[in-house]
Amino acid sequence: MKLSWKTIVLLCALLTTAGWSQQKLTLKDCIRIALKQNINIITSENLAEIADNNYLSSYSNILPSVSTSFDASRRTIGPRESIEFQPVGIDSAGNTIVQRVSVLQDKANLNSHSFSLSVSQNIFDGGGWWNRIRRGKASKNAAFHGMNAQINQTITTVAQNYLDLLKQEKILEVNQLAVQRSQDNLDKTQKMFEIGSVAKVDVYRARVNLGNDRISQISQRNAVHQARQRLNISLGKDPNEPLEIEKNVQFNFELPELATMLEQATADQPELMRQQMDVRTGELDVAISRSVFVPRVSGFFSYNRSNSEFEKIYNNFDRNWTTAVGVSVDFNLFNGFQDMVNYQNAKIDLKNKRLALEDYKRTLKSDVSTLYQRYRDLQEIVEINQQNLEAAREEYRLAEERYRLGSGTSLDLREAQVNLTDAERILVSAEYDQLIAYTQLQEALGSVQSALERL
Repeated sequence: MKLSWKTIVLLCALLTTAGWSQQKLTLKDCIRIALKQNINIITSENLAEIADNNYLSSYSNILPSVSTSFDASRRTIGPRESIEFQPVGIDSAGNTIVQRVSVLQDKANLNSHSFSLSVSQNIFDGGGWWNRIRRGKASKNAAFHGMNAQINQTITTVAQNYLDLLKQEKILEVNQLAVQRSQDNLDKTQKMFEIGSVAKVDVYRARVNLGNDRISQISQRNAVHQARQRLNISLGKDPNEPLEIEKNVQFNFELPELATMLEQATADQPELMRQQMDVRTGELDVAISRSVFVPRVSGFFSYNRSNSEFEKIYNNFDRNWTTAVGVSVDFNLFNGFQDMVNYQNAKIDLKNKRLALEDYKRTLKSDVSTLYQRYRDLQEIVEINQQNLEAAREEYRLAEERYRLGSGTSLDLREAQVNLTDAERILVSAEYDQLIAYTQLQEALGSVQSALERL
């Protein structure tokens, strides 16, 4: 069978694509993908770019405004009749004699051409222009910190979903071991029944145990599927896209004292810095709304050229022109309390932002303390479960031996098997829950990016 070169190229491309799709991703790989494709990060980057543009536009309040215009028009007046009084003589008393005469005027065309240049400059507006520039900068910084907060949140979400997928896969392996143990017990019980060592009810009981373990395995397989979908979504991918991840992840780091971490959180947490910038923008909003209560002073200059003939606009520059230069003072005396309402609302908004900041500080301290304690507790729980697992293994071994010798019952064997499976499952959950608590704690500290870079 001969293949054309086009077919060979197509097959190579498909094999390459399949290879990449089956490539196992590390946690760092997943984070890199999310930073490029996650919708929330892209949105926060766009908002930061908008804030940067708004900061540039805030300088428009102090820079001069320059405009120019070019006008050309042709006005046509149709024929019309008008009444005029024309002198026709002088009477005997020397008075002029006038006569009412109807005059017909022909159609007339009037051309008009003009060019103008105007410049206006804000001189004083109660500090409004300066505060708008500072507000633009504060909003820009707030958007930047908000983008960093979103990046940290996305990295944490990806890490949680990655670790949760690993946990669900490990638990599935535990369930598979449970199914294998139940199958082995069924086979042994069947042989023991055939030689008369146990009753038929033990065989039925072993079959029920195997069925229950298989049901748990099927349910856990669905949990793995859902965990893989959540990870795909956090990566900005289709939820049903094939995804394989590396299974060896170790977070072997010692945490500093709680007081040290609380200081770090108040210094590095991007969401905290964003809310601090929000308070700063609120302060500047109050200053801006207060600036309208003072007169606004501006200067202006204009240059205009006009004539009915186009050529005379753009030559003989010493003729056909007018200029104006001056200073204007504007002061709003009353506009239906609108300025006062804006000022009062700005002060209320500032109070709310300060309250939100203080509330977030308290919540942040609580979160750091809670996550720190949870990490320590899970660390202790893992150590306890490791001991429990060793004990459960020995219990199961002894139960098997007693059942084989006829001194133990199938119920004792099943109880020991369930205890072993539970110990394995609890240990897996505790180990990965500890890793998840570590990533959540690092996000609360504002250092999740640097912490996961050390993996």
